[in-house]
Amino acid sequence: MKSANTMRYTVSRQRSAARGFTLIELMIAITVFLVIGGAAMSLFKQHASLFSDQQYQIGLNVSLRNALAQMENDVVNAGTGWYNGVNSVASWPIGATIKNQITGGAACHPPNTAIYNASCFDTLTVITPDPQTPPGMVAGATCSLTGKTAPGPPATSTMLITPVAPVTQAQLLSGYVAGGGFTINSQVIFVHVGTSGTTMTTAVLTANAAASGTNVLLTYGATRLDGTNGLAANDKLNLTLDANYDPNMVGNNFTDQFCGGTDWVVKVSPTIYSVDTSVANNPTLTRTLGANVDPLASQIIGFKVGASTVTLNGTSMTGSTGAYCYDASSSTTPCYDFNYNEIRSIRISLIGRTPPSIYQSSNSNLFLNTFDNQPYKIQSLSIIVNPRNLSMND
Repeated sequence: MKSANTMRYTVSRQRSAARGFTLIELMIAITVFLVIGGAAMSLFKQHASLFSDQQYQIGLNVSLRNALAQMENDVVNAGTGWYNGVNSVASWPIGATIKNQITGGAACHPPNTAIYNASCFDTLTVITPDPQTPPGMVAGATCSLTGKTAPGPPATSTMLITPVAPVTQAQLLSGYVAGGGFTINSQVIFVHVGTSGTTMTTAVLTANAAASGTNVLLTYGATRLDGTNGLAANDKLNLTLDANYDPNMVGNNFTDQFCGGTDWVVKVSPTIYSVDTSVANNPTLTRTLGANVDPLASQIIGFKVGASTVTLNGTSMTGSTGAYCYDASSSTTPCYDFNYNEIRSIRISLIGRTPPSIYQSSNSNLFLNTFDNQPYKIQSLSIIVNPRNLSMND
């Protein structure tokens, strides 16, 4: 039988063994947990931001590469689809036009902002025949003129073209499928096929083509007598418009005279690359083909297009040059002064950025790029493309 003292000692030991944490111990544990957890969360947040930033940069790189691949595919095939039955070589006289923006400054990019305006970006237009509309041969045994002394409304010219089998008159009027044919507001290129190359002009149809016996009658805004256009309405693609154009320059490929049995009229289908700045914080590179406008790459802050040409010096052509001109209106070597048939190589440069919105936080001052001193990442890519159809007669 246990004594009372023994029983009290046993109960005391049991109570001591069952005792929990004290308040001080609990507070210390919570403090340690909070310190370690806070450090872990801070480290996680830092790496999550870095991961997101890397994902945006990878996406930007892929977007730029895809856009350049699409442009390369179009430019290298400029003029593809045209073949005439007279010469055994390609005779397409023009493949691409370039509109350069050379002003720059605050009008393009207000300092210390993320805004880029339309005056920052060039425009590239790839000229190819409309695949839905067959070309027509100039009708008759004589030569017709597209030019008049005072071109443009109300001055118009007309020309008869004839289908060449297996093409039918109906196909010239309405195309192979719906949406084709020589219809009002279509831009056409007149091609004179010579033994040493081609000459050309362009016009915009002012009415739908009409049947005329077995032929087709085209009505269009008249050109000048030298084959150039004095009105933008007569040349929406800017192929023959130039106030400084020198008609005496060797290599001039414009004419207003086209002859039956050898020369052609071709409806063109341009592919236009430009940057849409309607959303101020997201300039977007677009590809326009007919009525379809497709976005190719967002957050584009640089789009420059330069051309390398057969060297032009006003009196002779001395061979191809490796320099690239970024001012299409300049006649200084090696620029092309709107003689687009002299283009032999095109350089396309794109500059993109990660979305500005993701850096609008307390960490925005941790990084400023050296391009425009803004807190987003910049990437640039460029390619050089040789439009293969434009040099096959060199």
